[in-house]
Amino acid sequence: MTPQVLVVDDDEVTRNLLREVLQREGYTVYLADSGETAVGLIKKHKFPIIVSDIRMAEMDGMAVLREVKRASLQSAVILMTGFGSMAGAIQAIQQGAFDYVSKPFQMNDLKAVVARAAKHWESLHEGRGSSPVVSLDTSEKTLIGKSPKIVEVYKTLARAAMSASTVLITGESGTGKELVARAIHNNSSRRDRKFLAVNCGALAENLLESELFGHAKGSFTGAIADKRGLFEEAQGGTLFLDEIGDITPALQIKLLRVLQESEFKPVGSVESKKSNVRVIAATHRDLDALVKIGKFRDDLFYRLKVISIELPSLRERMEDLPELVDYFLARYADQNRKQVSHVSDEAMSLLQSYSWPGNIRELEHAIERAVAMTNTTVLFPEDFPPEMARGLETLSEGDDSLSKPSLEDLEKTHILRILRETHFNKSRASEILGIDRATLYRKAQKYGIDLRGK
Repeated sequence: MTPQVLVVDDDEVTRNLLREVLQREGYTVYLADSGETAVGLIKKHKFPIIVSDIRMAEMDGMAVLREVKRASLQSAVILMTGFGSMAGAIQAIQQGAFDYVSKPFQMNDLKAVVARAAKHWESLHEGRGSSPVVSLDTSEKTLIGKSPKIVEVYKTLARAAMSASTVLITGESGTGKELVARAIHNNSSRRDRKFLAVNCGALAENLLESELFGHAKGSFTGAIADKRGLFEEAQGGTLFLDEIGDITPALQIKLLRVLQESEFKPVGSVESKKSNVRVIAATHRDLDALVKIGKFRDDLFYRLKVISIELPSLRERMEDLPELVDYFLARYADQNRKQVSHVSDEAMSLLQSYSWPGNIRELEHAIERAVAMTNTTVLFPEDFPPEMARGLETLSEGDDSLSKPSLEDLEKTHILRILRETHFNKSRASEILGIDRATLYRKAQKYGIDLRGK
């Protein structure tokens, strides 16, 4: 039997359009023009599927969801919003919504979600499933944006927080992988325990092993006392392993043992220690490719990616740029105690035309620099790093390939700009570039860059 669908939206055009589309798919569709009307209908009839807008006057979509859960109904509630956010997605998914859809959406996508909800209802109807409800805190620092790709991240993040499985976060440097890891931890059952992070690419193998597992007194020169490792320090909490693709084969074996056996041995010790730590790993590398060429263990790869989250680059979600700009502008205007209110149209065009190889981290740095440089209440193109405009001019000069910079030229220019903006602070520059200091030294040698700033 095809399930019945209740569509709840205070916009008449949207209601009628959804009714027409869903009726063509064979569903029997009922309409409600408000949350109050929807609750009245729900009390009289148990709808298998409810598609509701979130923002409505008086009673909103979240209130409708709460009423459904309060009545212990098994309805699959799909929430729609034109104001997507990480907090909203977490609240919706983890309070029991079947899915969370960001407007504007493709009708085929919505039909696919409703079809999944129909199968979910059939499963529940046959007694094979259940829908957990978890109350979580979403007050911590949040990801920004409401583009379809980032909303998908929100939804996966929300579901990951409800599980104890390992998570692998992938994406280019500067896309916010640690922020996602912290959000998972802060909205999980481990939120009251420690969240510890380590950059695996920034430490040599022996130092990283000691950092992760600790060491026994006398295990090597300089080990004058026992040292607790991060797996012990984070007991009961979450350990974030950034740049996991950089660890050596020997260390991969030891990490796999921790994940499989929940125990480890400190360096120089013969005794094993138990581990109760959730591991979230991240990398900008293509681990699948590394597995194929034998540089990363396939068993560790599959053990890490039980849940996989791929973060889009800023280039793939440029519709979020204005919101990100406003967010960073407000932060650094307040930090610098300046009355900077907005970005000029010319400056916004510059920001929207730039390729952002450093992603969100580079955007944040550019806004910070612009706010620091300006003496007006508006940011203009000249307030931003000059290399941004020069790079655009170079790329727009005809079709002659000789006038276009190579990838190496662009990388060298980008590294030099970041070094100058940080006054050749190598630690800060490495952080903004999304690389470790050893990689920065190698690239400086390759491009003939003097890291002393001379």
